[in-house]
Amino acid sequence: MTEQKVIKWLGMICILAGIARMGMTPASLIWGTDSTQELTTGLIACILMSVGSIAFYQVQSRETGVTGFITILAIIIGNILTTAMLWSQFAAGGADAVQPEGLLVNISRMFGMIGFLGGTLVFMILTFLAKVFPRWVPALMLIMILAMFLPIADNKYFAFFWGLSYVGMGYCIWTKKLMNAASSASQLSYDRDKLISG
Repeated sequence: MTEQKVIKWLGMICILAGIARMGMTPASLIWGTDSTQELTTGLIACILMSVGSIAFYQVQSRETGVTGFITILAIIIGNILTTAMLWSQFAAGGADAVQPEGLLVNISRMFGMIGFLGGTLVFMILTFLAKVFPRWVPALMLIMILAMFLPIADNKYFAFFWGLSYVGMGYCIWTKKLMNAASSASQLSYDRDKLISG
């Protein structure tokens, strides 16, 4: 499987991850915060996001460089830590479970939040400057960050905007709607190879 195909399928994983993350919002509205349904969609989303997020860097690695790699790594680590926390809560019984406490839990939450929020903020700026994704993609990332501060109990709508940004980025990767010359050259090479191979 060629690198272009791998990136394309990682884009599809991002779309699925975004849909799962968006599913947390109706699940929490219908069954309640930290319900089994919400935690299940959140756990699926975290696993898929941990795998697929690397595609965001791969399609603009030349433009974002080492900084882009570090920020996407921070986002992936944030997703992995969130996966672990969701799994522990899910396994303990969801909303009715006693929440784990302690230094390790607090450090994990802190690093998960720093990795996710800090990485996303820097990556949004890098994505805007790189001009690889259409302008509406970093706009979705900005809306997601702003949605964190909505004055709503349990902020049930944040997951929807988080998922929407992943769907947007994954869609651009899957459909090759990227705006840099490198992606166009890769697309031409991919089309040529496909034509030759029949």
